[in-house]
Amino acid sequence: MKKTLFFLLTLTALISLSGCGMLGQSKNSANSQSFSKNSLKVKNFHLKITKTAVIPAGTSGNEFGKKPIFAIWYTITNTSGKKVSPVSAASVLRAYQPAKSKKQLVAAPLPDQSLAAKYKINIKKNQSAKGSMAWNLYDTKSSIKIHGVKYGTNQTIGVQTYSIK
Repeated sequence: MKKTLFFLLTLTALISLSGCGMLGQSKNSANSQSFSKNSLKVKNFHLKITKTAVIPAGTSGNEFGKKPIFAIWYTITNTSGKKVSPVSAASVLRAYQPAKSKKQLVAAPLPDQSLAAKYKINIKKNQSAKGSMAWNLYDTKSSIKIHGVKYGTNQTIGVQTYSIK
């Protein structure tokens, strides 16, 4: 009896919300954030990964590192007029390795020091800037999975797998 009553109340609530348009709104906002084909679209900005590389320890881009790193370069575009900078990418990207585990990689220093001076600049609406970021690798054989997460949450909105060559 309690299960039936609970089911009927839930069904009534769903019908009420759909009549108000609330269900359609949440579906549309979920669709507006995505990560595929090296393109991440979140609430306040779009990010396009333009280059990836594995950089061995002690070489240019990882001069002081003790481990190899996986680096990405990207272009970030402010789509909202809110405060967005190249550093905003760190709030929506997570890296994991080996690909089949949930070992989140630790962020490494910036691989491209030529971009460091502009890393915290505010990007105006409809303007873009370049950025880079990197993660310390556990090994140089396992592929990397980059998770795009919904802006302001840890909810995954897409996953891209990158092979180490």
